Amino acid sequence: MRGKKSAAEKAEKLAARRFGEFARSVRRNLRQAHRILERAEPAVRRCYEKAGVAILDAKASSGMSQEEFAAWLASFGLSQNRLLQCLELGQAALEHRKAEAAEREEPLRRIVKEKRDQMSAEGTRREEEQWVRQREESGRRQQELT
Repeated sequence: MRGKKSAAEKAEKLAARRFGEFARSVRRNLRQAHRILERAEPAVRRCYEKAGVAILDAKASSGMSQEEFAAWLASFGLSQNRLLQCLELGQAALEHRKAEAAEREEPLRRIVKEKRDQMSAEGTRREEEQWVRQREESGRRQQELT
């Protein structure tokens, strides 16, 4: 009887050990899957963003009607949710690029405006000086004539 009992206990211990190994394997694989997903999500987001920008650029340059454009988009087999995600991310990317471009251009605009103002002020000063010279010459001519 003891032999049967110890064999059963050994079988239980072995099963518990194997179950523990399975549990560790499940945890390890879930952690690994989670790490892969964390790294993949930004890459997936960037790809959807790029696809969205391309979709919006295609729409802007195609001249297609809404129906033709919808048919063209359908050829890619995107679900409604994925299409919306692409368009939202693409629109956000375009707005971000536009804002960055405006930030880069702002110092140039300021410089150009200052140059224009400076040139305008200098031109006004030159015109005034020329006007004064013309008045002086006109006054001298009148004196010479009299």
